[in-house]
Amino acid sequence: METGRYIVLLQDQQKNALKKIEKELEVNITSSEFLSKENRSYEIINQDNGVLYKNLGVLVVENRDEDQLKSAVKDESNSIIYYEKEREFFPADELQLISELKKQSAGLAEKIAELEKYIISKPLPQKSFIEMEWGLKAVGLENANYTGKGIDVCILDTGLETSHPDFSSEEIEGKSFIDGQDWNRDPNGHGTHCSGVATGNTRSDNGNRYGMAKDCNLKIAKVLADNGRGTTSSVIDAIDWAISKKFRILSLSLASPVRLDDQPSVLFETIGERALENNCLIIAAAGNDSNRPQIPQPVSMPANSKSIMAVGAIDSQMKIARFSNAGINPSTGGNINVCAPGVDIISAYPKNTKNKNNLYYSMSGTSMAAPHVSGLAALYMEQFPDKSAKEIWELIENKARPIEGIKYRDIGNGLIQVYI
Repeated sequence: METGRYIVLLQDQQKNALKKIEKELEVNITSSEFLSKENRSYEIINQDNGVLYKNLGVLVVENRDEDQLKSAVKDESNSIIYYEKEREFFPADELQLISELKKQSAGLAEKIAELEKYIISKPLPQKSFIEMEWGLKAVGLENANYTGKGIDVCILDTGLETSHPDFSSEEIEGKSFIDGQDWNRDPNGHGTHCSGVATGNTRSDNGNRYGMAKDCNLKIAKVLADNGRGTTSSVIDAIDWAISKKFRILSLSLASPVRLDDQPSVLFETIGERALENNCLIIAAAGNDSNRPQIPQPVSMPANSKSIMAVGAIDSQMKIARFSNAGINPSTGGNINVCAPGVDIISAYPKNTKNKNNLYYSMSGTSMAAPHVSGLAALYMEQFPDKSAKEIWELIENKARPIEGIKYRDIGNGLIQVYI
């Protein structure tokens, strides 16, 4: 008998169907519509209580018997159609990869420390060196006639350091899905960096432009703790909340690695579809498990779902980033849809142990590529207000530019471009 936290997909949320599930699983179910600042899902879910995310038809239960769940799926009179164990998610950036390597390979500690020291202490390029705006230039932002005005873009990450001067004057809505941690503080820095890439404007120190959709409405969902870790239930809790709020774009710079030939999660396939049905586009980082050119790895979860847009990363030389995952599970899903700048990307960052003297920081990862696409989606949605989320997705792919010498499996339809 295996127990733990499980994510359960339902076909039917009618009262009778839920009562049957409550009886079979011996659990009380609370709908997400009754959640609030004082009544949060992570405070409810325990041995006796589960939470149903009503916009997604997804139930989270704790310490259930897996045999019991298997029986429920086989029972055709039951509303339960699928379940899976909760997973852990991490920021999709280079430094997070280093952190995981430290835990797995004690013998590599010295080399890892050297690499980490290099990445952290790597000086910001001087103003004369393309001003670190290469990513915005590469996607044609200087030609943009739109700024994302009126479009809600939600960043699901480690939160936002709202005291940062680039965000302190904005009215920003947010919610934390991590027990005991606030959404409006970001000791980690990853969420602030990604928020800057998608929605920032200009640097307060030198006036250089670094963000894609400067006039969009920034929304924050803290789904990763200050240590950079989060779980399936925190992610789906936030997605359900964002759909309730009718946010148009969800940006997920987080990933959980998968193996070659792994099937995509039915859970995230369904969540992505239900989001699109609610006119909401989910954009996710493809993950950073590759060590190119020898060993590309498959697209991570949840980006490997066909209903979620997967974003790979390129560098300023228009080459695939060495860490960027690839669409090498084509028979089971997990393709790259588009690529975006993801190497040496400067954005807003809180002052912390890694960044003591600056309000900006250079990071690399598919984490940095995904919010470029999220920002672009906001420009498109402002430009084409009558287009659905699915049509915006198609437009992003159709306007992307192939890069000579790079395979489709690595960059999908190509490098995203501003629509002119």
